[in-house]
Amino acid sequence: MRPLGSRLRPGAVFFVLMAVALTALAVGLLTIDRVGEAIIGKRQREVAEAARDYFVAFAHEEGIAPLARALDLRDKTDRGGAFRYALFAADGRLLGGARLAPADDLPSAGSARMEIFSDGRDSPWRVLVQPLATGGTLVVYEDIGERVAFRRALVASAAISLIAAIGAVLLAAIWFNRLLLNRMETLAATAGRIAGGDLSARTEVHPKGDVFDRLGEAMNGMLDRIEELMTGMRTVTDSLAHDLRSPLTRMRADLARALDPDVAEPQRLDAIEQAHDEADRALSTLSALMDIARAEAGLSRDMMGPVDLAALVAEVGELFGPVIEDAGQTFVAPEPGAPLVIQGHELILRQAVGNLLHNAAHHAGEGAKVRLALEKAPGRLRIVVADTGPGIPAEHRGRVRERFVRLDEARSRPGGGLGLAIAAACAKLHGGALDLEDAHPGLRVVIDLPAPPDSAMTGA
Repeated sequence: MRPLGSRLRPGAVFFVLMAVALTALAVGLLTIDRVGEAIIGKRQREVAEAARDYFVAFAHEEGIAPLARALDLRDKTDRGGAFRYALFAADGRLLGGARLAPADDLPSAGSARMEIFSDGRDSPWRVLVQPLATGGTLVVYEDIGERVAFRRALVASAAISLIAAIGAVLLAAIWFNRLLLNRMETLAATAGRIAGGDLSARTEVHPKGDVFDRLGEAMNGMLDRIEELMTGMRTVTDSLAHDLRSPLTRMRADLARALDPDVAEPQRLDAIEQAHDEADRALSTLSALMDIARAEAGLSRDMMGPVDLAALVAEVGELFGPVIEDAGQTFVAPEPGAPLVIQGHELILRQAVGNLLHNAAHHAGEGAKVRLALEKAPGRLRIVVADTGPGIPAEHRGRVRERFVRLDEARSRPGGGLGLAIAAACAKLHGGALDLEDAHPGLRVVIDLPAPPDSAMTGA
């Protein structure tokens, strides 16, 4: 496995998002600045034009000299306002008002922006020059230095905010990068241990239950299943090698005896027949293992279809009833009932129920009673095979469902130890479970299956 780098690399996405954020911020600031400046500028122009119109009317009614005196008085009493006024003669002499700029520096008429030295510094002003019909020129000065300073402060504060935002985003990105990396490294380390052969490795799951914890839980569940399958494969391989060695060895000995030229014809045919029986037992074991493997892997689900479970149980009971009675036991057949249609694998269901009845016939003992029944419970259907034989001790009931497991008292009887394993695989394939219970006396084996909707249980 290629190790993770020291950091995640979402560079392109990060820079695209940063560019979008910067562009949006710049456009927003530019819009606010332009719109605000336009609104303030319009208002100030309206004020300047209103003052100009007032003083022009004053000059027409009162004359130039009274206007000059009024502007002098205003400039002396209100020098701190945003607007100041001056009146120039036709030859450029200042008749009254603010002494800010000589007439030669002013435009002949209209509005203009200019730098004027005032209060010991150059500052920006906007001037509105209006020639008077009565002679002279009226000048309206507007101090726009504060507006310019405000705009500069706005840009500076925006720049500081932008730098702070970028710093916060970078810190958050570093923290988030470290958080993601730590969680992903945990998953990668677990995967590395699994790849190295440690099937018991599991990823750590935190109690807060975020998306990584859910991923870890799913990964742990997958690893549990893999370990279960691998352990089962090893068990099957070891058990298969052990259980097939004896019949294959006997078959080889029988064939060697049949090939001996000194053996009489009856003994030769008997040896061949015994070898044939050993081959059948080996093939039966392999076939049963294939059925279990397909059921446990879910490969048999594509062969499922509607199955009348009540009819299936009754038919298997009719088939195995004589076998149980030949073993000196009493068979209690299932009671007739209405059809119970489920979605199932008919062949595997028949094999599972048959195996349970076969086990009862072989292990319950002479004189035992064997009962086959189909029971209904809320949301469940239960295929029950109960006998009054010696049963299975509680401490062994979990183990006997595994493949090739046979208790000591059963090793003297023929069989491969796969009957309950097939039944357990069948129950798992259909979403159920195989339960072994005490029948007081004897053993009660239950294939517990989920019941279909009521509409599917009314008829086939």
